[in-house]
Amino acid sequence: MNTPFDLTIYELVFIGLLLFVAASIQGLLGYGFAVISSPILVQIDPALVPALLSLLALPLTIRIFVRERVEVTWSPMKYLLIGRVVGGPLGLLCLMYLEQRILSTTIGSIVLFAGLASYFGWTLDRNSINSFNAGMFSGVFAMIAGVGGPPVAILYRDTKGKEFRPSLNAVFTFGILITLTLLLIDGRIYQDHLYMFAYMILPSLLGISLSSKLFTKVSDKVISNGVIWFSIISGLVVISRNIY
Repeated sequence: MNTPFDLTIYELVFIGLLLFVAASIQGLLGYGFAVISSPILVQIDPALVPALLSLLALPLTIRIFVRERVEVTWSPMKYLLIGRVVGGPLGLLCLMYLEQRILSTTIGSIVLFAGLASYFGWTLDRNSINSFNAGMFSGVFAMIAGVGGPPVAILYRDTKGKEFRPSLNAVFTFGILITLTLLLIDGRIYQDHLYMFAYMILPSLLGISLSSKLFTKVSDKVISNGVIWFSIISGLVVISRNIY
């Protein structure tokens, strides 16, 4: 039986379960889908990142954004979105000219950065310069690793949850469209990515739909701390595996 990227049936089942859990956490916290899945997927097959994650994340972010779009304050996001437009092509240049081992190490570093930023509670003032820079780095990170959230999360960390999650997903939706457009133009979305999307969209959508039911007895704080420590540990593992 031919499978996308010559993955085994066991690998496909494992990836489906991984994406189900990652989507469940995304639905609950508003982030976590790429941070959890990217460092594992890149170890299974680097070709899965960022194209597959971007394809799968788009309907997830759109669903959350549509549900909570009235809470988004658009005016402060202008420079953030401009930075995101600039960051996408810069990230594509990295994909084009960096060798795979360096890219995998970079993915580990981005995930590690995400964990450390959350652990230490790093914040930034939301001015035009910081917003532009956060958007630009978000674009670069998303293009390399499918993980564009950390710079934006740092910028919005001091906001209330009611504004934090919809704002984050508004940027994600806009940013993923940029990422997918650039990947498509550069010929980096293959037929196997579309097959994988068809296989994996159901567990991803089920995960985000059932998130509130799956974690009814677990507090958001416990899950958030779990994501932080997973990011730190998995980032270090990916880095060490590609350096040594």
